[in-house]
Amino acid sequence: MKILWLCNSKFSSDKIKTTGSWLQPLCEQLSHIEGNELYNITEYSGPKIIRDNFKNIQQWCVPQDKHAKNNHQIASDEFCKMVADIIEDIKPDIVHVWGTETIYPSIYNKGYIKYPSLLEIQGLLSSYYHFYYGGLTFLEILKCMRLKEIILPWRCLFFKRRVFKKRGLTEFESIKRFKNIAVQSNWTLEQLQNINADFNVYHSKIMLREAFYDAEPWKYKQTDAPVIFTTASGAIPYKGIQLALKALALIKKTYPKVTLHIAGDMHIGNLLQDGFSIYINSLIKKYSLENNVVLLGSINANQIVEELQSCNVCLIPSFVETYCLAFAESMIIGVPTVVSYAGAMPELANDKDEAIFYNSNDFISCSQRIIEIVTNKKLSQHLSVRCRERSMIENDISTVVSNQMTVYNKLLKKNDEVK
Repeated sequence: MKILWLCNSKFSSDKIKTTGSWLQPLCEQLSHIEGNELYNITEYSGPKIIRDNFKNIQQWCVPQDKHAKNNHQIASDEFCKMVADIIEDIKPDIVHVWGTETIYPSIYNKGYIKYPSLLEIQGLLSSYYHFYYGGLTFLEILKCMRLKEIILPWRCLFFKRRVFKKRGLTEFESIKRFKNIAVQSNWTLEQLQNINADFNVYHSKIMLREAFYDAEPWKYKQTDAPVIFTTASGAIPYKGIQLALKALALIKKTYPKVTLHIAGDMHIGNLLQDGFSIYINSLIKKYSLENNVVLLGSINANQIVEELQSCNVCLIPSFVETYCLAFAESMIIGVPTVVSYAGAMPELANDKDEAIFYNSNDFISCSQRIIEIVTNKKLSQHLSVRCRERSMIENDISTVVSNQMTVYNKLLKKNDEVK
């Protein structure tokens, strides 16, 4: 089977630190199946098309479409034709388009892809729009406004949220045009069904990076200086870092030496920081958390594993997720995890058995759940064993690969039936 992927990931031997880290390990596994030929087309910042094959995967890197950046990820005809020419050379059996938030669905929408196609939902901007402010009050949103946000309005939260809304309209068009859509959770499917589109639905599974499968499981550690680990893909309110800091301030009253380790590029303390980053920094100063917060920046899989193994609790404070890779990663290591009851996350674990949930905006409850895990060895060990057991089944490599091939075969069968 010739399988072509259109995604934002360039596959390489470099340690992945960006989002979409599950794509390369899955593509590699699929390429090892006898009879499969894997192809990947992705954008890059260079001036011309280059072939940059990786292992068994034939890869094209095409110049970024500047038109799309200013038009809510709608590709120019020039870009579409360039990609379409490559597709015609490949003549794939199936085209797998990764993400409604990327440029690639618009190539299909414009009619440039003639082969059986599958749209994979990653983020869902039209739904994220409603949770964008992450529980911030109007006054807190205003505190994110600085002189730079007034001079450069595209930096302010109001503008960024509107971009989500406008790009959501493009997303709607893709969802209505694609006949085959894959989701990773029932929550995501419910969001799509509300759009009233007619499509065939497929349920996909997530593969983690090799380091997580090979890692030693988490072990309980008695301490008066607990470490809480969390991640954020950026300084975005719906990722909930502001709530994590408020919870940390309360935990500090019981554990003065507690530290919150934050992985991700928050742009705090450098020239790139925007108003929200400055607001996050102001919370750190307000609650005197300068010695309690460790900003890790972007880290690779091995570094994440080390953080998870050495922490006492993992915190997932996001206000919305279509799946949640960070949650799956903490579970497979066996880290007791405190999770916001939001989006698809309740589908990944059972409350009080495989993780502990709290209501999204309740930082007081969040802080108490963390303290409960730190102080209760029996509970921590129970959560650790149970979450690891579940993740080892749901994220099992052979299961994920088999499920993906089943999705492809079902799609092709339906396509043949339509013919």
